[in-house]
Amino acid sequence: MESRNNSFLDLSVTTLLLVTLFVMARQGTSTELGDAHGLARSNELLKCETALGVKCGDNIYQSVFEFGKEVSEECCTRLLTVGKDCHDLLTEVTIVYKRLPRKDAKEIRNKNDKVWDQCKNSGTAQIPERSNELLKCENGLGKKCGHSIYQHVFESGNGVSKECCSRLTTVGKDCHDLLTEVTVVYKRLTIKQAKEVWNKNDIVWEYCKTTDEVSL
Repeated sequence: MESRNNSFLDLSVTTLLLVTLFVMARQGTSTELGDAHGLARSNELLKCETALGVKCGDNIYQSVFEFGKEVSEECCTRLLTVGKDCHDLLTEVTIVYKRLPRKDAKEIRNKNDKVWDQCKNSGTAQIPERSNELLKCENGLGKKCGHSIYQHVFESGNGVSKECCSRLTTVGKDCHDLLTEVTVVYKRLTIKQAKEVWNKNDIVWEYCKTTDEVSL
């Protein structure tokens, strides 16, 4: 029940943020507010929030806007994955929402850059593309089959061969999902695009699983 209440609270805060920015932009209070309104209306903001997740979003928010503890290794990894543009966007929208004076906004932007640099130079956080788990999945599929499955999931592929299906079922569903998830985040797909990709991701898996069982 608590989890549902938190989700509702997060949704309410986000809705309030978008409505507030919409009203301020409609009133034409400033070019900056208008720009922020345009950003908030786009899917980009939601993609950034979703990629960071509630826990890491809160961790980074505290580090930038409050006297929170340093960003964890896990959250630094997520931050480096979504990228500097997302990091800056979330900060800028929050600055506008809080209506911070110019001096305070400047300090926040400095902290924003400091958090990014700390994560980038920490030496412990790893972008998923470089993680051992991901490399293991990529090596298990191989270049040819990895490309074939990528095309079928993200583009209009011509189907997956029995050989590549066998490789896919060998590395497992977790690897299949991991490769798709990292690519969805890297490509910064819209929610609609991501939903279509995940549907194709599952279709490919079920097809390969059946094909592999039949071949056995």
